[in-house]
Amino acid sequence: MFVPFYWFRGLLIAVPAVISVFSISSASYAIYTIGVLVSLSAIKLVTLFPKYVVLILFMELLGFGWFAYHFGGVLFLLLFSTLIAALSTKPSAGLAAIWLMAGGICLWIAMRGLAPSMMAAMLLLWLTIGAVLQATQQVEGKRSQVEALYAALAHSHEELEAARRRMQSYASQIEQYAQTEERNRIARDIHDDLGHRLIRVKMMSEAALHLFQADPARAQATVGQIRDQLQDSMERMRQTVRRLAVPSEGDSRQYALDRLVKDSGEALGIAVAFEVQGNPLPLYPSMEFILFKNAQEAITNAVRHGGATRVKVTLLFQPRTVALTIANNGAVPEGAITAGLGMRGMRERISLIGGKLSWRADDGFSVTTELPLLGGASGADEKHGFVKR
Repeated sequence: MFVPFYWFRGLLIAVPAVISVFSISSASYAIYTIGVLVSLSAIKLVTLFPKYVVLILFMELLGFGWFAYHFGGVLFLLLFSTLIAALSTKPSAGLAAIWLMAGGICLWIAMRGLAPSMMAAMLLLWLTIGAVLQATQQVEGKRSQVEALYAALAHSHEELEAARRRMQSYASQIEQYAQTEERNRIARDIHDDLGHRLIRVKMMSEAALHLFQADPARAQATVGQIRDQLQDSMERMRQTVRRLAVPSEGDSRQYALDRLVKDSGEALGIAVAFEVQGNPLPLYPSMEFILFKNAQEAITNAVRHGGATRVKVTLLFQPRTVALTIANNGAVPEGAITAGLGMRGMRERISLIGGKLSWRADDGFSVTTELPLLGGASGADEKHGFVKR
């Protein structure tokens, strides 16, 4: 019990005792003084034995009631001290009602001899103080709940901030990984495509040098082929240089599918369509990267292995997943379809976040990447999503 509260209870005992002493006969002074001292000591028992606070306060109520009944005066005010102490222990509504009822009965008995109007006023004051104290305890309880909720909210905010920092770090790692993978892909393209073309041009040039004397017409045709090969190689080199170019400052659409569709159509010379279905939601950078790279791989494979001339890219947002389907009109593989190096790479990427890869070969060939919507993002405007970001 707090010290100010302890002294307040003491005053509620001492003041009525001093006022009532003038109505006590001299023969009862000794007993009266002992009763007052016992009453003052009784309020200390609550702090000494907190486990038995209900029993101590109930005995205190009966003792104060008997004391006030026996000596009269304004000693009935002692019972208000017990009422305040009892309701300050934050009892339940039922226990508080019992305290008010039992205390009210003791108060009524202790006020014997007083005018009925005075007794009624004291009972009304008793009930008012009880109601005010109970309401105060409820407000205090709600304040404690609000403080607990605020602390939980602050803790959640700290966790969210930590998660945001981890996500930024992870996005930076994904960016570095994407750059490394793209450099490796370009290096393979230069080695496998441009390198072989240049070797072929060199060999054809040597052949043309030998044919100029023996067969000028054939040598001329070979030079024409060399020209065509060089023109094609120059175009390939321009595409590679464009891919190596650093994105302009403020360009946040590095992994946007609509940009991939446009670039793929121009680079491969095919018709590539793009469609978004469902309610577009914001995606994590890692998910954007996976969808972008899988779409890039699927479009490249459609042209390289299937000879496709039309490709349709469909991005479907569902309540719990997002699915990317790449369908093409290329040749369908005969027999059982086995995952090659490209398909295995696609599967490895999506396995990092619990996605799955599937393909169909009934009406053309299509491959679908399905990813879970981590965090269950709710509806968002398309400009914050994967496509229009």
